[in-house]
Amino acid sequence: MKKTGIILGLVLVLAVPAGGAMASEGIGRAGRGDAASFSSTVNGPAVRSSEFSLCPTIAETAQVRNKGIDYVRTREFAESVSAVANGTSSYAPVRLPAEWKGAANLWRETFSSTGKARIAVMPWESGPGRREVVLLLPSGAFAEPTQVGLDVRSCNSDLLFRASLEYRFRKGEEDVPLLYPHLVRKAASGIEKKIMAKMDSAARSAKRADEIAARIAQAEKAGGGCHPQELARAKAELAVARAVITDFDSDPDVTDAVLARAEVASADLSTGGRFASVNAVYCGE
Repeated sequence: MKKTGIILGLVLVLAVPAGGAMASEGIGRAGRGDAASFSSTVNGPAVRSSEFSLCPTIAETAQVRNKGIDYVRTREFAESVSAVANGTSSYAPVRLPAEWKGAANLWRETFSSTGKARIAVMPWESGPGRREVVLLLPSGAFAEPTQVGLDVRSCNSDLLFRASLEYRFRKGEEDVPLLYPHLVRKAASGIEKKIMAKMDSAARSAKRADEIAARIAQAEKAGGGCHPQELARAKAELAVARAVITDFDSDPDVTDAVLARAEVASADLSTGGRFASVNAVYCGE
């Protein structure tokens, strides 16, 4: 491999204007109310190795996946990130940014973790119908959206591009696609937008789920149900919907679809003679 040409290309690729870096501004804490609200948070916390990072999930975004870069979530790439961050790679800069070691630790710990971040919708103390949407780390700890390792320090496009060069060098294959800085920035920005959209819709979706649960409870109270299989199906559809609402990776359209199915199933329970009345056991149609 001819490293001279690669190093020259590295210099050219990394000559990106400062404004091109991904900003952490724009995602914030979920506020009070039926729909989540967001406050702009510019300065996130310092990178610490005990935190959790969503940066490796850039591998699952269209920007990265469509380029055939399927090695991002491998142990070998995590080792390449560490090599660059610790200065043992020939692709490491002369002056290593202080936060790169912390970013490499985040990457390694997240790679070895089997847990995942998820959404939680909790009732707010101000009254019924009021909810707070929060992010939960795999440890169960609460986190601001800016604390999930997507900022320019822990998901650094320069570090990851150099790591892809190191990974290609270790593999000894010239055709290994590189993780260019613009791909990292676009992918991370897309994940940020996904978080915002998910948290924004989660409270509204939870309200729909509560309404479905109320209809099912009403059907049971009205006599126990003449069609236990349909009652069980409605409950199962509701359980699926609640799981999807809190699944970080689920698409808003998927959430809407499963809620719609649960709504239909719960509505069917109250049509015609689907359930027995409290005063009669006859289950006629």
